[in-house]
Amino acid sequence: MEEKKEEKRDWKMIIGMTLFILIFAVIGGSFWKMVGKEAEKVKEEEARAEAEAITAIYLETGEYLKKPLFADIANEMFFTAEIPGEGIYNKKGKLIEGDVLEIGDVVKIYGNGIITRSDPGQYAEVTKLQRIRRADLEETQKYLDLAEERYCTEDEGEERQ
Repeated sequence: MEEKKEEKRDWKMIIGMTLFILIFAVIGGSFWKMVGKEAEKVKEEEARAEAEAITAIYLETGEYLKKPLFADIANEMFFTAEIPGEGIYNKKGKLIEGDVLEIGDVVKIYGNGIITRSDPGQYAEVTKLQRIRRADLEETQKYLDLAEERYCTEDEGEERQ
């Protein structure tokens, strides 16, 4: 009689442990499914940000008072932008605090993608600035000449003549 009671207890224990494992498997599966969805959302957001990023060359205009200016390489549009307080990322994606841009640095500018219609326009909210390469002298000079031609003040123009 005692053997039957022990057998019943063993079966109850086995069924209980099996249910316990199944419950944890369902919870674990749900967790990993949720993590997978979140990772996919992050990837999509990064892809969207990359698609909206502007590749620009950094310039400075003005003879005495140097003013920072960016030239959008894709459509030769000029605009100003604030450098994020966190710093500038290098081409490997590492944050370099306290780094400064030099004339001819080609950067990717990430943010909301909204540039004001003023001339030069202003990139409203820069979230990340990443240096991707150094432009050659010819490319830099092309954009410097375009910027000087477009934004040269009357006083500076008279001095040149």
